Amino acid sequence: MSSGNDASLTLPGGRAIDYFDGGDPSGRPIFFQPGSPNTRIMGKLWHPAARAAGVRLVSVSRPGYGGSTPIADRPTLSAVGRDLAALATSLGLDEYAVVGSSGGGPFAVAAAAVDPRRVRALGVVAGAGPWRDLEDPSVEPEERACLALLDGGDLAGARAGLRHLVENVWQAGLRELDGDARLNAWLGDDPLAGDEAYRAVMADAMQAVLEGTEGAVFDALAIGAGWDIDLRALQAPTLLWYGGADDVCSVAYGRWYAERIANAELVVFPDEDHLAVGGNHRPEVLAALLEAWR
Repeated sequence: MSSGNDASLTLPGGRAIDYFDGGDPSGRPIFFQPGSPNTRIMGKLWHPAARAAGVRLVSVSRPGYGGSTPIADRPTLSAVGRDLAALATSLGLDEYAVVGSSGGGPFAVAAAAVDPRRVRALGVVAGAGPWRDLEDPSVEPEERACLALLDGGDLAGARAGLRHLVENVWQAGLRELDGDARLNAWLGDDPLAGDEAYRAVMADAMQAVLEGTEGAVFDALAIGAGWDIDLRALQAPTLLWYGGADDVCSVAYGRWYAERIANAELVVFPDEDHLAVGGNHRPEVLAALLEAWR
């Protein structure tokens, strides 16, 4: 039985996109935007549910992760949406759905905004939002300082500042460890930390993330900067899943999306935290997207 395939697409301009092509090869295609920082490898966690649901699950690495070429220009959400549309065209797809988890949420939304004719359903699972507008101004002061540079037109300064944060704050503690100690630190209080199959996928994902900084820098700038997509213009039926106990991407983010997207439905799991929402509902998320796809 197939376990999916890793592949790469070279765009006309020469940039590459890495992706994982899993699930049921003959099923309806759903593109997955993994959390941040993370890569196409996270799609392997969705592979069994996708195969059971009859879904072709295509998980992408955004610019700067793995073999996906960084973007030299200002990072934007719409740039990732265009990459996804190009990949869909390369795969010969006339229609598809998109879903994003955590930091991948805004990029899934961007894909639906960029390619409204072909995107037939949109899902956001505990997805990030424009956090500078929704969180207290005291939250993440160092990242805010970098984004302020970008606001002022200093892209190089913003990149340098975030690269410093990634290398010396976000990744530093992990780099000091190795083996199981590093993986355990990466997993934290993940309830699946003891499952060997899960650990194997997460170890590969962690290694891919620690190989560089540009993917995390891209995500932080694109999500934290002013969004370049119009949520009110979205046409696809949109499903939003959030946890009442999520202190990473709170229900306030889900409400923000629901207030702006015309065809949005917000589902709240009152007692679930960020990891639970992201990990517990893959079969129902895929089933709901297929149901919304009409």
